[in-house]
Amino acid sequence: MSSASDTPRVYIGAYGLCRDPSGRLLLVRMASGLDQGKWTMPGGGIEWGEHPESALLRELEEETGIADVKAIGITEAYSHTYPKSVERPYDSVHHVGIIYNVTVSSLDLRFEQNGTDRCEWYTEDQARSLPLTAVGAFAVDLAWPAS
Repeated sequence: MSSASDTPRVYIGAYGLCRDPSGRLLLVRMASGLDQGKWTMPGGGIEWGEHPESALLRELEEETGIADVKAIGITEAYSHTYPKSVERPYDSVHHVGIIYNVTVSSLDLRFEQNGTDRCEWYTEDQARSLPLTAVGAFAVDLAWPAS
């Protein structure tokens, strides 16, 4: 429940579940904020009037340098709430993500200098050992579901 000084917000993003031909997952590292140093799926906020797929393609290029997408399609929806707290002294946020399944034809990566500062391809064991954001953990579980 939000307090009188809390204005709950909804954040809508588009994210890419990017796999290389050997099955590794592409993750990006957050450069600042509460999730600084944690790994997540490439993607981000959808701008006013922007189609979610266009937002994903823009974010992929900004964060990783990947512009040549071989195949793309919606695979899942993500929903997580972040209540206002001592550790997170911001308004409560309901984060909704549209997750696209992405196959890329180029594995060459370029690091962004703003919201994220690194991007890498990871195997399941490597990815599960990283500090992950909530959406990053969601990506790892999507890529390698528990059997």
